[in-house]
Amino acid sequence: MQKRVVTLDDIAERIGTSKNTVSRALRDCSDISAPMKDRVKQTAMEMGYVPNRIAGFLRSKRSNIIAVVINSLTNPFFSICMDHCIDYMNEKGYRPLISIVREDLDVEDIISCIQNGACGILSFLDVTDDSIDYCEQNEVPLLICGQKPRRDRVCAIYSDEHQCSKLVAQEALACGAKKPCYVNGIKSNLNDERRDSFVSILRNSGLSCDIYSYNYYNKEPSLAKIKRSVQENENDFIFCFNDEIAAGVQEAMETEKNFRGEIYGVDRFSEYLSYCRKVKSVGGKLGTIGKRSAQLLIRKIEKYDGKIVREIFPVELSK
Repeated sequence: MQKRVVTLDDIAERIGTSKNTVSRALRDCSDISAPMKDRVKQTAMEMGYVPNRIAGFLRSKRSNIIAVVINSLTNPFFSICMDHCIDYMNEKGYRPLISIVREDLDVEDIISCIQNGACGILSFLDVTDDSIDYCEQNEVPLLICGQKPRRDRVCAIYSDEHQCSKLVAQEALACGAKKPCYVNGIKSNLNDERRDSFVSILRNSGLSCDIYSYNYYNKEPSLAKIKRSVQENENDFIFCFNDEIAAGVQEAMETEKNFRGEIYGVDRFSEYLSYCRKVKSVGGKLGTIGKRSAQLLIRKIEKYDGKIVREIFPVELSK
């Protein structure tokens, strides 16, 4: 069920007065009586009204804050892209407001960002229908960086996920793999698309693919379980959701003398962060994606047009 945004018109209709009276009462204007102010404010609270501060920010240019939404402070993908996003924001006179959200970005998260002064939202997470509705109705610039959203109604910039899977699947076939496997990351549309494309391409070549799962919150036992599964099923090619998982799996498999297979991740972290363990990987240019995301969002902040923009970046395989 979609959460309907309560407007000034809704409050006015409930009370039986004008929208202007409601607006002036909520702003404590002197020409509105105290009883009417109390009635309006009480009704607004009961109906769950949230003031739309974004329009005021955009008109007055009082806000130069952009909310940047992530679900983890330890994910290198966020660190790399955000670094380039923030550099561009600073260059244009904007400042980031970092917000941690564990699940998809919901309307309550959007409202919280706005109440904290944000004039636009750059999210590394997918968004709910409610969030998109709210942003459309209130002209809140919103852009998703790093993944293809499930909904068509939101702007996004991301790498070609199908091409990622295709390049790695082709590498598996070229290596003569007989028992490939895929290691899931977090439960997400991005993970599902990456995995399903890989499995489908292999299936079309007559190969089945085992599926394992990595637990970010219980890493050591998770890696031990993946290692046992690889040994038992004699997997000879491992494709991981990202480089972080691939680095852990690679370290775990180094103690297994009989494993001679290949391990691939996604995002090419070690090309950007020298402290990241080097793994074979596939991915797009994260710095370019980060900067371009900030460019497009700021353009929409300064001139909101409501148009949906999608830009898909090519990917490369590094060995």
